[in-house]
Amino acid sequence: MYRLVVILMVLLVGNVFAERHADYSNLGEEASNIKASGKIFHTDGLDVIRKMHPEFLNHKRDKTHREGVRTKENSLKGCVNCHATKDKQTNQYHSINDQDQFCSTCHQKVSVSVDCFSCHRTTPRKGTK
Repeated sequence: MYRLVVILMVLLVGNVFAERHADYSNLGEEASNIKASGKIFHTDGLDVIRKMHPEFLNHKRDKTHREGVRTKENSLKGCVNCHATKDKQTNQYHSINDQDQFCSTCHQKVSVSVDCFSCHRTTPRKGTK
């Protein structure tokens, strides 16, 4: 029982430390432009988004798959389109889950795998921003 408590405490402290020291500088091109303009895209607040995004994504997944809700607000495509970055030399998008990209940056720090992209695109489709 003592070992279980110690393991849980280590995981809790590790997550708190990772959240406070996470690097959010690589937001993606569209997200960086929105931030620079002073507009607020995520109305829930960034702290809530950072802490609760797995629950939000699961909720959106459930609404999309089970209830057939297909809106921009409930689309993972919108997240990818906003947070993707381009290679300046080739003008090609980096995969959003590549090393040092938006999603992978935080997930690497907290040792969590990103499995969304086993089904979803990791770069914007041609014709999108």
